[in-house]
Amino acid sequence: MSGLGDFTINVTTSSGAVVPVGIADIIVSALNTTKVQYNGAPLYEWLIGNAFSSTNGADTMFALYALYLVFFMHLGFAMLTAGCVRAKNAKNACMLLLIDWAVGTLAYYLFGYAFAFGAKPSEGARGFIGSHFFAMSGVPTRDVNLISGFPSNEIIDYFSSLPAGARAPAADDSGSWGNMLFQWSFCITAAAIVSGSVCERVSVLGYSIFSFWMTSWIYPVYEHWVWDSFGWFGALKSDGPLFIGSGYIDYAGSGVVHTIGGVAALWGAIFVGPRIGRIDSNGKMVPIPGHSSVLVVLGTMILIFGWYGFNPGSALAISLPSQYTTVMRCAINTTIAPAAAAVASMIITRIVYKNYDVNAMCNCIIGGLVAITAPCSTIENWAAVICGVGAAIVYHVGCRVEQWLKIDDPLDAVSVHALCGNWGLIVVGLFAARDARYAAYGNAPAWGAFMGGGGDLLACQLVGICLLWGWVSAMSIFMFAILKYAGILRVSPEEEMEGLDTSKHGGACYPPDFGDEVFPMKSVLENDEEGQYGMTKEQQQEERGEAVIS
Repeated sequence: MSGLGDFTINVTTSSGAVVPVGIADIIVSALNTTKVQYNGAPLYEWLIGNAFSSTNGADTMFALYALYLVFFMHLGFAMLTAGCVRAKNAKNACMLLLIDWAVGTLAYYLFGYAFAFGAKPSEGARGFIGSHFFAMSGVPTRDVNLISGFPSNEIIDYFSSLPAGARAPAADDSGSWGNMLFQWSFCITAAAIVSGSVCERVSVLGYSIFSFWMTSWIYPVYEHWVWDSFGWFGALKSDGPLFIGSGYIDYAGSGVVHTIGGVAALWGAIFVGPRIGRIDSNGKMVPIPGHSSVLVVLGTMILIFGWYGFNPGSALAISLPSQYTTVMRCAINTTIAPAAAAVASMIITRIVYKNYDVNAMCNCIIGGLVAITAPCSTIENWAAVICGVGAAIVYHVGCRVEQWLKIDDPLDAVSVHALCGNWGLIVVGLFAARDARYAAYGNAPAWGAFMGGGGDLLACQLVGICLLWGWVSAMSIFMFAILKYAGILRVSPEEEMEGLDTSKHGGACYPPDFGDEVFPMKSVLENDEEGQYGMTKEQQQEERGEAVIS
C-alpha cells in the first residue's frame, strides 16, 4: 500500500531544472502560512497533531492486542504443565501458574518495573538498575518516542493538552503505562517457566517467595541491562558506544525471558530434589509420565497462538514502514521455526526411539519458538528453518544430559527454555542480516558472522549468555538455599505421596475412577439388571464370556 508521501510530481524551478516533489511536501508547504490558520496557529500543525493521535491510537491497540496474546499464553502453560504431571497433582500445577500471575504482578508493579525502566540520566542514571517509578509513581502515561520519525520543525507541542492527572514524558524517560503492561506480561512468563521444573513436590509458600524474588529482582535487573535504552549492554542503548561495538540483540526474549526462566528452573530442580520414585535404588532415572498428552497438545497449540503476540508484538508499534516490515518478518519466522522443529523431532524420535513421541514433538515446537524469539526480527526466512531444526537437536541432547546428571525436570524446562534460548541467541550472532537489523534497531554496526558481518555480534551474544547464566545462577542459588535450609521449599514425603491436590488443595482434581474407560463394558453389563442397555441377561452373560444356563 502506498502512502501520500510516495506520490510525486515534477516541478520546474526558476533555473529551469525539473525536480520531483512529494505531494505531501507541497501540501505542508501550502498550509504553512499565516493565511491558513486553525485556532491561531498554522493549519498544518493541527493536521500533524491529529496524525500523531491516529498513529498513537493504532500503535496502542497493536501493543494491547499483543499483550492479550502474551497473557493468553499462561493458559497454555497451565494446560501443558497439568498434562505433564500425574493426575493427583493437576490442581497444584495450575495453582503454581496462578501464583506467578498474582505474586508476579504485585512484585513487578512495586519494584520490578522501576529496576528495569526507572533510569533517568538527568537524575543520575544507573547502568545496573533503574531507581524511579516504584509502584508506578511518576510513570508517563505516554511514550517519549511516539512522535519519532517526524521532522522536529513539524512537531507541535503534542502534550500541551493532556487531561488532568496525565504526565507527559521527559526527554530522558524510557517508561510508560503501555510499556509497563507489556513488560509485565513477559516478566510473569519467565516466572512461569520455573514451575515446570519443581512441580509435584515444591511447597506453595516456598514457590511464592521465589516467584516474588524472581519478578521483583532477578528478571528486572537483566531486563534493564538489555532492553532499557539507558541500560549498558543492549543494542537499544541510546547513550555512549555499544558494547563490543555491536550491542547485545535479544529482540523478544530468548535470553531475557526464556533463558532466565530456564536457568532459574535448573537451580530450582537441583535444590528441591527429584520426586519420590524418580531415581531407583540403583541410581537410575525411572520415567514418571504425565497423565494427559491431550492437555500437553492443547497447551502447545495455545502457546503457538500466543507467540504471535510475543514476537511480532515486541515491536510495540506499526506506524512506520520499518516497524510493520519488522512485524511481518517476526510473524513469518515465528511460523517457520516451530514447524521445522516439529518435523526434526519426528525424524529424531523415529530414528532413535523407533516411535513418534507426541510429547517430545510438543516440547520441540516450544523449543523452536523459544529459539526464534531472539532472532525473529533480524534473520531471513531460510535461517528460521535452521533455527528450528537446531532447536530440536538441542532439546533432545539437553534431555539426555539432564538424565545423565539425574536432574528431575518434569517439563524439560531447562532443555526447552534455557538451552534452546541460548541457541536462539547464537543464531543472532551467526545469521543476523544487516538490513533486517537496521530496520529493527535503527543501527547496524555489526551483523551475523555467516552473513559477512564479522564476529563482533557473535562475541557480544556469547558474553551476554555468560552474564545471564552468572547473574541468574547467583541470585537463584542464594534464594533457593535460604528456602531449603529454612525448611519451606519442599512438601513432606507423606504429602507428596498422597498427591498435592488432596493434601494441599482440598481434594483431587478428578473423580476416584479417573483413568477408567468412560463407559467400561463390564461395569455397564454388571449393573444392567433390567436390560435397559438393550441386552437380556443371557446376552450379557455371553458378552462376558460366561456359560448360559437355560
